[in-house]
Amino acid sequence: MAAAGWSSLLADLLKEISGRLSSDADLLHIHQVCLHWRASTSLPAACRPWVVAGRARRSGLVPIGDYSLRLPRRGARRIEVGAPPAGFPYYCGTSRGWLALVDDDRSPTRLVLWEFLSNTEISLPCPSPLTRIFVSDDPLISSNWFAIATQRKGRIGQKTLLWRPGDADWTMMYERGTFEVGSIAFLEGKAYYIDVEKNIIICDLNTPSPKCTRMYNICSVVNKLCKCDRFHPMRGVHLVACNGELLLVVLRLGNHPSPAEVYKPEWMPDLQVELHERVMDLGDYSLFVGRGDTFSLSAKEFPSIKRNCVYYADNKPYNQKYWISVFHLGSDVMEEIPYPEELKQDTTNWTPHDWFCPRKPNWTPHAWFCPRKPLRSNELGAEKVKSKLLAANSEQHYPIKSRKINLYLLANL
Repeated sequence: MAAAGWSSLLADLLKEISGRLSSDADLLHIHQVCLHWRASTSLPAACRPWVVAGRARRSGLVPIGDYSLRLPRRGARRIEVGAPPAGFPYYCGTSRGWLALVDDDRSPTRLVLWEFLSNTEISLPCPSPLTRIFVSDDPLISSNWFAIATQRKGRIGQKTLLWRPGDADWTMMYERGTFEVGSIAFLEGKAYYIDVEKNIIICDLNTPSPKCTRMYNICSVVNKLCKCDRFHPMRGVHLVACNGELLLVVLRLGNHPSPAEVYKPEWMPDLQVELHERVMDLGDYSLFVGRGDTFSLSAKEFPSIKRNCVYYADNKPYNQKYWISVFHLGSDVMEEIPYPEELKQDTTNWTPHDWFCPRKPNWTPHAWFCPRKPLRSNELGAEKVKSKLLAANSEQHYPIKSRKINLYLLANL
């Protein structure tokens, strides 16, 4: 097709296609074709990932409550994603592009997982009391996903509960409890979480009954890594899955020559953790750590991020100097994004709590479609094509409440 033909595509069609792209890199490419395409597609300013901000000085032993989605850049611009499900104004966790919302921030009675791109809601039994919700996989893609909830235990502790699709209620996963759960990672059917006192719990969920193992406190192992004349205390320790491997991230306070270090942990039979192999290069990946769910992203798919970095969201109430910290592993340079002045003046006093990465659309081919004759724009419009396909689809037995039909051109078969 001639260049003029491409530039004359309908704006609604361009908007529909751009909304279904699989990566931010594709979004940037379609945005750069021409002025018409740029005006008809989403702004690249909304590139993922984002930050979930909550009230400062909010105890980690209760749900975060009021929340907003913001860019991790200077200014921390707010992202609007539409109205959440009615009756669920409060936030208690995010994983895999889903927001866990409850009806009350102190004594919730209803819990829902919400994915705003498809406006999909999944209702879960609501444990009470409730602190946080974590999801292992994307429920729209994986059939083996599960959810973990944290509950307050005593004055400063937490215990964890497990729920799988089809369960009538939550079951106890680790009743012994830990201190407040700091962050969690999922890999190959196992959940790895670490509390604020640096205790690590490994839960194998590949069997009907979870098998949980508590490793010895990792503080002494991490402290021995510092060989400086002056000791540098830990700023944070996090576990994160990256490219099929589990990594441990050590962040340090002060002027340490390596403010962020990444290791491959080794789990020993005597429940000790050893850190011998340091990872200096993550390839195209970067790690996103902080409170809650941790994950990794590829700079090839998400061009708004830098490769081989650790992105850290510090939600400590005393820290209103920096909004986000970026640790460059290759150069040992730390880049800090200043805390937005407008947020300091906001009465809500927003603080970054979690990283949030909207999920990718998952389009699966269901059938071939061959028009009976070449289509012309003045002969059969896109909406008419969709109406005919939807009518045909209604005769099938698909248990789908609503469905979008998308037609794609296949070239060079």
